[in-house]
Amino acid sequence: MFERSVSERQSESFASVEAAWKYARRVQRSRRRYEAFLKHLKALGITGRYLDVGAGTGTPAVTVAEDHPEVEITALELSPAMIQVGKEYVRSRGLQDRIIFVLGDATDEGTIEALGEFDIIYSTFSLHHWEAPAVVIRNLLNSLRGSGVLYLYDLRRVWWLYCIPVHKGFFASIRGAYVAGEIRELLGGLGVVSYEVKNEPPFLLSVIIRKAG
Repeated sequence: MFERSVSERQSESFASVEAAWKYARRVQRSRRRYEAFLKHLKALGITGRYLDVGAGTGTPAVTVAEDHPEVEITALELSPAMIQVGKEYVRSRGLQDRIIFVLGDATDEGTIEALGEFDIIYSTFSLHHWEAPAVVIRNLLNSLRGSGVLYLYDLRRVWWLYCIPVHKGFFASIRGAYVAGEIRELLGGLGVVSYEVKNEPPFLLSVIIRKAG
């Protein structure tokens, strides 16, 4: 029962601008879900160029830019509707010169290479959606500067949520999320040796990977 259920992951569609706005308003009200991510990001103390993978409507990017006024952020996103909404949100916060949206897929090596190198690459609540996580992680690690960091922050599968008889939305995402051991196995297969995987309460996961020197 506790196995990862990929087929039951969240199937919410953001093809329309209306759906993207609905999602944006919901996320903007829930900064608390990013607290551990923001805390660890600040502790890393990294300046320079940031890449936000799966940037959605820009809520994390805006928060990061406001918390770190010295950084520039490239926001990579698959959905044109999400980007449209994200650009409007970024403009409303006066951050259009520091947050640039790019339409693209992180599984495409050429797309990632074309963006250049970054001091830190992060992704929030996207890992469980990636169909080829090993490919994405490899592409992102290759785009880090010498001492760069890849930070993946996502949901974590927990057994007790399986007791709730709901199989859509958030609960589907939980069932499609990873646990720490699976992440360690994935990184081991990629030959990654310098990383930290940490369970965050109540059902979140922080993965901080340092590029080998």
